[in-house]
Amino acid sequence: MAEVLDKKKIRKVYRNVQEHRLIKQLVRQFSSNKEDIRKKALSLSDLSSCENVLELGCAFGSFTEALEGRLHPSAKITGLDIIPEYRHFFLEACRHAGYTGTFSSAGVHQIKKMPDAFFDLVICSFALYFFAEMIPEIARVLKKDGIFITVTHSQSNMKQLDSIIKKILKQNGFLKDEEFLPIDVIVRQFSAENGQDLLLKNFGQVVPLDFKNNLVFPVQEINFFIEYLNFKGPFFLIGTDSKMHAISAQLLSETRNMATNGKTITICKDDKIFICTQPLSTPRNKHE
Repeated sequence: MAEVLDKKKIRKVYRNVQEHRLIKQLVRQFSSNKEDIRKKALSLSDLSSCENVLELGCAFGSFTEALEGRLHPSAKITGLDIIPEYRHFFLEACRHAGYTGTFSSAGVHQIKKMPDAFFDLVICSFALYFFAEMIPEIARVLKKDGIFITVTHSQSNMKQLDSIIKKILKQNGFLKDEEFLPIDVIVRQFSAENGQDLLLKNFGQVVPLDFKNNLVFPVQEINFFIEYLNFKGPFFLIGTDSKMHAISAQLLSETRNMATNGKTITICKDDKIFICTQPLSTPRNKHE
């Protein structure tokens, strides 16, 4: 069960832009912490002189839209993702924020072709665990006084579902004792717990900030929880195609029991913000 999502599977999960946006709205609606984590992250730094901005794994531009009024008036924002369907929505987010925007769906690895010390600001929310190996490149493309702001999950994220899903997968022969779920493998590549150590290899200063949160679904709102669970399903159930229908039905039954045994379904949604400065980069022409 160690299999993780490749690019094709990631595209399959996120290609339905409207569904992805709905899940974002559900997270906001049922969060116990009503503060916007992206706005919180951006509020911790003075970004008023930033003109060249890069968003990695930009999706429909939630982080970019939160930049409204924070950048230099002539700022230009570049969004990189692997899903072309996000183009319209990202460029619309740039317009809402009041800045010029460009978008590419060729993936974040394009950063390797970008010039040294070019960007004033790089941002990335809930995506760096897909490409944590790009951290040195992020540091390289930042100016000496540039800032990298990233938001990621805690390894305890959705922990209330972990034991249920592991039990079901073990019963169906898809998971061995001590094995991680695919979503655990992904998040552990860059998480609240290891993010600072990973970033300090390429930044002189990394300031972390915990963002405590839970998703709380009342019993009468269980259908919204099921929508959330269905969206997250591929991150739990990779490699179970032969029994996908039966496993999904079993998971649905177990989660309904969670609701009937209590007044709410509460799911951990703890995240962390990292503010990174003083990039420690080796210019491209020195390591080629």
